[in-house]
Amino acid sequence: MATYSYTAKDLSGNTIKGSFDAASRDEVVTLIREKKYIPISIEEERSYRLNKNIELLKQKVKLRDLALFCRQFATTLRSGITVVDSLDILKKQSTNKKLKEVVEKIHEDVQKGNALSYAFSKEPKIFPPLLTNMVETGEVSGTLDDVMDKMATHFEKEYKINQKIKSAITYPIVVSVVAVSVVVMLLTFVIPTFVQMFASFNAELPLPTKILIAISDSIQNFWYIYIGVIVLIVYSTKKYASTPDGRLRVDQFKLKMPIFGDLNTKISMSRFASNLSVMLNSGVDIIQAVEVVQKVLGNEFLRTRLDDVKDGIRKGYGLGMSMEQNGAFPPLVYQMVDVGESSGTLDYVLEKVSDFYESEVDTAISQLTTIIEPLIIVVLGFIVAFIMVSMLLPMFDLYGVIS
Repeated sequence: MATYSYTAKDLSGNTIKGSFDAASRDEVVTLIREKKYIPISIEEERSYRLNKNIELLKQKVKLRDLALFCRQFATTLRSGITVVDSLDILKKQSTNKKLKEVVEKIHEDVQKGNALSYAFSKEPKIFPPLLTNMVETGEVSGTLDDVMDKMATHFEKEYKINQKIKSAITYPIVVSVVAVSVVVMLLTFVIPTFVQMFASFNAELPLPTKILIAISDSIQNFWYIYIGVIVLIVYSTKKYASTPDGRLRVDQFKLKMPIFGDLNTKISMSRFASNLSVMLNSGVDIIQAVEVVQKVLGNEFLRTRLDDVKDGIRKGYGLGMSMEQNGAFPPLVYQMVDVGESSGTLDYVLEKVSDFYESEVDTAISQLTTIIEPLIIVVLGFIVAFIMVSMLLPMFDLYGVIS
């Protein structure tokens, strides 16, 4: 429902102004005429439009929403319902307001005679290039229902991987934030109390205590510098990562960084194999399939390496050999691709490679959690032990002086 302001004339020619809460302008016209007024102008109130736009900006279309959309689309098409009628059903069923609005636009485009893939391509922030290209393939081959079903499975797999990653990093992040907060509170509020006590005895303090007091004083007196440095580092990193060279180096580092590099590599290989398998299974040309995978892979370093892979394919080399010469892909991947090319079952082999790396991601996440948890405990224990020792040492000295 929206709020519409209207201007109308009554039968005597007098100007009437008012407002209605209605679902559309047509409904407002009907309500005005029921009052025996002649509508002159109808405007949707700006405050409502602003609130609506803010609400839509806040709400995102997640992989889970895309998976459900594709699954429902496939179901309606297999039931013999036309694309136009399917879109009409889907826009009414969607619980995501952002997706609902986009589907309404697509429905209007298709009603005007435009292809579904063309309508999808106008919403690149909602529908990834992989989905748009797959829809185009489905339209040409007449297998749009199968394509939507495959894409639903693909997005469900992507969603599960993302959820596993989030669940793996949530606990360490929460523990780290709590630990840092506790340490800062100790240094800011607790340590100064002991400092005053030590100062009253005019005793020589041990080196660890002096270091701890210096850290405490710096946090109390120059806290804004610490915050400024953190903000500057975060801003500079994001700014550099937004440049072509920075994005390339950051994504390359993600694949080689300690502890997390192996996990990131396995995630990238799972996505690469899954996306390429879906494209090839639908009959897309190998070069075009690789180009689409480049757009959705999410790693600039691998994307540039796939340029070399395409060049190798154009020169007559197989996909597996081109990947091997490239040096950016694990041996398992290009060896399995060689097997798939030799047997003519490349799409099937890539699907199995994706499944393998998905299970490897599960194992890597479990191992990562096993490593990070004790590591955090050890670091936190060291910090707490240092604080306790720094506070206890001067107390022992003071006890000796008093005795």
